[in-house]
Amino acid sequence: MGQPPRRRTGHALEAVSREAPAKNRRVLFTAVMLFIPVLFFVVLEAGLRLAGFGSTYPLFHPVPGAEEYLIQNRDVARRYFARQPRVPTSIGDAFLADKSPDTYRIFVQGGSSAAGYPYYYGGSFSRMLQQRLQQTFPERPIEVVNTAMAAVNSYTLLDLAGEIRAQEPDAVLIYAGHNEFYGALGVGSAESLGKSRFLIRAYLRLQRWRTVQLVRRMLAGAAGALASTPDGTPGSTLMERMVGEQQIPLGSPVYRAGIAQFDANLRDLLAVYEGIPVYIGTVASNERDHAPFLSLPESGRDTGDWERALARASRLDAPGGLALLDSLAATDSLAADVHFLRGRMLDGLGRFPEALDAYVAAKDRDRLRFRASEDINRVIRERAEASGALVVEVRQALAAASPGSVIDGTLMLEHLHPNADGYFLMADAFYSALVRSGDLGNGSWVPAVAARNERLLTPIDSLFGAYRVLQLMGSWPFQPPGTVWADTLVARSPVEDVTIRLFRGETSWFEATNALLGLQQDAGDYRGALQTALAQIQQYPFLPGPYAAAGEVLLRQQRVDEALVYFGAALEREESAAVREVMGDVHAVRGHHQLALEQYLEAARLNTANADYALKVGRSQAALGDSLAAIGTLEQYLARNPGQDRVERVLTALRSATGR
Repeated sequence: MGQPPRRRTGHALEAVSREAPAKNRRVLFTAVMLFIPVLFFVVLEAGLRLAGFGSTYPLFHPVPGAEEYLIQNRDVARRYFARQPRVPTSIGDAFLADKSPDTYRIFVQGGSSAAGYPYYYGGSFSRMLQQRLQQTFPERPIEVVNTAMAAVNSYTLLDLAGEIRAQEPDAVLIYAGHNEFYGALGVGSAESLGKSRFLIRAYLRLQRWRTVQLVRRMLAGAAGALASTPDGTPGSTLMERMVGEQQIPLGSPVYRAGIAQFDANLRDLLAVYEGIPVYIGTVASNERDHAPFLSLPESGRDTGDWERALARASRLDAPGGLALLDSLAATDSLAADVHFLRGRMLDGLGRFPEALDAYVAAKDRDRLRFRASEDINRVIRERAEASGALVVEVRQALAAASPGSVIDGTLMLEHLHPNADGYFLMADAFYSALVRSGDLGNGSWVPAVAARNERLLTPIDSLFGAYRVLQLMGSWPFQPPGTVWADTLVARSPVEDVTIRLFRGETSWFEATNALLGLQQDAGDYRGALQTALAQIQQYPFLPGPYAAAGEVLLRQQRVDEALVYFGAALEREESAAVREVMGDVHAVRGHHQLALEQYLEAARLNTANADYALKVGRSQAALGDSLAAIGTLEQYLARNPGQDRVERVLTALRSATGR
C-alpha cells in the first residue's frame, strides 16, 4: 500500500507563500522586458509618422484640382527602390474614380516596354490600343490605365495587383519578363534583398511601416557607401544602376532562382486576378541585330585561343565556318558568341529558321541578363494555361513582320524596346485578342492601316524617344564601363528646340505640346495640330484647354459638328465665356440664332464687362425679330459700362430702326 499523504507543516506553507510573489514578480519582469522593445518601436513609428518620414505610397490618388479622377502616384515605386535618388514612374493615365456601369476598364502591367520606353505618352502600345478600341466601340467608354514602370519585375506586379483589382478592372494586360533578374528586388539587382522569396514578400507586406522604410534606407545607404560606383553617378542610366550581379550563366543557381521567382510570382499574380480576364503577352527582343552583351568561354579555357578560333571561323567560307563553329559549340555550349556568329552565317545563307535558333541560343546564353530567355516565355505559357489566362503571342506578331521572321532593328530600337511600329504591332496583337473575345460586345473592326495612320504619336514624342535612345546607348553596357554620355544635342528646327528643352527638363510635356500646337497651326498643318490636341486630351482628360483646342482645329477643317462636340466637352470641365462665344458664332453663321443667343447669353453672364458679348446678344435678339429685347440688352450694358462708343452706335441704330 502506498504511503498516506503528508500534511504540510507550518514551515512548508510559509515557503509556498514566499514563492508565489517571487514567481509573480518574475512574470511581471519578463512582460516588462518584452514590452520595452515593443514600446520603443511603437514610439519610433509614431515619431517617424509625425515627422513626415516616408509614406504608404498608395498606387492611386486623386488628381489635384480634379478629384473625380484618379492617377498613379508618382512615388509608388519608392516601395521597391531604396538606393535610387529618382524612381521610375508610369505614363500617368487618369481615370474616373467612380466607374460607370457601361465603362470597360483595362489595366496594363509590366516594365519599360509596357510603358512605351523610350517614347513619351503617345508611343506606348496602351495608348494606341485605347484609341483603336474607342473607335471600335464608340458608344462605350473605354479606359486603358497603364501602370507599367521601368526597372520593375514580377515582385512589383504582384504587390500592386490587389490595388488594381480594387479599381474594378474588366481586363488586365501583362507584358513582362525582361526585368526579372535586374528589376527591383530581383535576384541579380542592385536593389535586391536576397534570394528568399518568403523574406521579400514579407518585406513588401511590412514596408508600409515607417520603421521598416527607415531600416531599408539605412541599409541602402551603407551599401551605397561601400559600392565602388555611387548610385547617383552623373550621366549613368537607370539600366546601369540596377545591375548588381553582371554574370548570370544559363542554368546557374542564380539563373534558376530568377526563373523560379518569376514562376511563383506569376502564379500568385494570376490567382489575385481570378475571375477577371487576363491577357499576357510573350516577350520579344532584338534577335538578329544585337550581339550578346557578355559572352565568356567556360572556366579554364584560354580566352585568347577562343577569340582567335572565332575570328578564324568568321574568315572562312560558310561551310568551313559553320563546321568550326559547330565544333566550338560542342566543346562549350554556354558561350553565347559562338551561337550568335552561327546565326549570322546561317542568316547570310537564307537559312532563317536555323539562324533564328542560333540567335535565340545566343540570347539565352548572354550572361548579362537584360533580355528575357525563352524560359520566361515558357513560364508565361505554362502559367497562363494553368490559370485560364489568354496568351497573346506578341513575339510571334513581331517576328511575322520581320525579315525572315527574325526580329531585328526594323522593329527594335536597341536590345529589346520596340520602335513606334513595333509598339503598334504589340497594340494590334492585344486589340485582336480583346475584340475577338467578345467581352466588349459587338463593334466595328478598325483596320490596322487606319489605326496606324491615326496614332496620337506627336513629333515631340518621337524626337524625345530618339534622344533617350542616344543617351541609353551612349552608356554602359552598350559602351565600356565608366563611359558617360555627353549631351551635345543642337536644335535644327523649332520642333527640335522645344523637344530638347523637354529632354533636358527645362519645360513640361504639356508646355512643349502647346508650343508644337502653335507651330502646327501657324504652318497650316491642321491634321498634325488635331493629332497634338487629341494627344493632350488622352493625357489630360480632365483639362478643358485641349478639348477647346481640338474644337478650334476642327473648325478650321470645316468639321463643324465635331468641333461643337469638343467645345461642349470643354464646357463640361470648366465654364468659359470664350468657348461660349465661339459656339455662338458657329450657330450664328449657320443661321441658328436661338442657339447662338443661348451661348452669347452665357458668355455675357460670365463676363458682364465684355462689349462683344453684349453686342452679340443684341444682334441675335434682333435677328430673332425681338428688337425691343436687343435695345434693352444694350441699355442695361451701358448702364453698367458707360462710355462704350461701339455699343452706343449700335443702340442708336436700333432705336432709329424701331422709332424709339
